[in-house]
Amino acid sequence: MTEEPTGDHAHEGTHPGSHPMGVIRGLLNSVIEAARTRLDLAAVEAEIFLLRTIQLLLWSFAAVACGLLALAFAVVAVVAALWDTHRMLGVLGGAGLFLVLMGVFGFIAARTFRSKPHMLAGTLAQLETDQQRVSGEP
Repeated sequence: MTEEPTGDHAHEGTHPGSHPMGVIRGLLNSVIEAARTRLDLAAVEAEIFLLRTIQLLLWSFAAVACGLLALAFAVVAVVAALWDTHRMLGVLGGAGLFLVLMGVFGFIAARTFRSKPHMLAGTLAQLETDQQRVSGEP
């Protein structure tokens, strides 16, 4: 007569989570799913970042082009009005105005690029949170 195993150890080998390979596969699957989620987030953030950058560049170029064309026509009108008396003053005044605008636009562009959010900032923050969870830090 053979005795059948009884108690909690009777089905130890049949539970899928109790086998070391099952645990490793489950852990690997969790890691792959987490990595895929983070990569999806990174791809979405990169796409949004690129679209915003392109949109910013296009609208900025259009605004600057229209403003400069309007200013150029205004300078031509001033030069035409002063042609008989002070033509050099009108031309140099127009050139000086364009130089001042160049400096203002350069300052605004530099400030805008310095203050823009970093690419993939959300993804990096999520990865840092994940790392803190794994290491057990609060």
